[in-house]
Amino acid sequence: MTNKDKKRKAAANWTNYLYLAPATVLIALFFISSIIYTVYLSFQNWDGFSPMTFAGLSNYLHLFTDPNFKISLMNTFIWVVCSLVVSLIIPLLLAILISKSSWLTGFKNIFYFPTALSATVGGMIIASMLSKYGIPQLFSFIGLPNLMQDWLAVPYVNTFIMIVMGMWQGVGMNMLLFLSGLKNIPSSPIEAAVIEGANTYHLYAKVIFPLLKPTTIVVLLMSLVNSFKVFDSIWVMTKGGPYRTSETLALTMYEESFIYNRFGVGSAVAVVLTVMILIVSYFNLKNTFQEPNIA
Repeated sequence: MTNKDKKRKAAANWTNYLYLAPATVLIALFFISSIIYTVYLSFQNWDGFSPMTFAGLSNYLHLFTDPNFKISLMNTFIWVVCSLVVSLIIPLLLAILISKSSWLTGFKNIFYFPTALSATVGGMIIASMLSKYGIPQLFSFIGLPNLMQDWLAVPYVNTFIMIVMGMWQGVGMNMLLFLSGLKNIPSSPIEAAVIEGANTYHLYAKVIFPLLKPTTIVVLLMSLVNSFKVFDSIWVMTKGGPYRTSETLALTMYEESFIYNRFGVGSAVAVVLTVMILIVSYFNLKNTFQEPNIA
């Protein structure tokens, strides 16, 4: 290849990068710049109208001494832990149970239907069902009037109800991901394990689950990120109440910024939430590219 050909090929390669330029510019302008501005704003006192004043670390110190933030942090971790359990175990079991079924398409549609609903619509449905004129009304007909109440108004009970609603909407997508992972597992390791006399437990524990690790990591990461940033369903169902007892960090960020006009504090919550998501994502992505160990 002559020097002229090399220069022409290099020019063509650089031309290809021009197709990425618009998206790169937009990301730099609207994403990266927003992150930088949010971090900057977290060190300021600002109500959205008055001039900004430098606050140093006072916004962060305020967060970790605020009892509402501690409750929000605790609720967020409850969401995360429940996501780890429910969003992994139940979809995986469902995928295994229906993977060989002749009614596979029908089961996919049934379990995926809640995922097709937005979190706002799902929250409104559950809120209507659990109001005093919904399911609790049935308790008055069976002689249990003490249970006839708005369960979403009961502190901490409402958090677990909303977690169940969130998991109900997320199970279908995770199940489809596991079904895809099971379908893409090569048959040779499974056949070799069966020939060697592996029973069902050892087949799944030693062969199938290790080979499902990339899919499991994807499901885990999606569930963790979604549980950290859950907002819309909580806002529709309880608005963080009663007395801010069902708030998560995403809801606290919104309320501090747009309800109480403390944009510095709200930005500090956003920074804390982003750092937590980045840390969790890093360790999960780090494990994604490790080869599965099949004993």
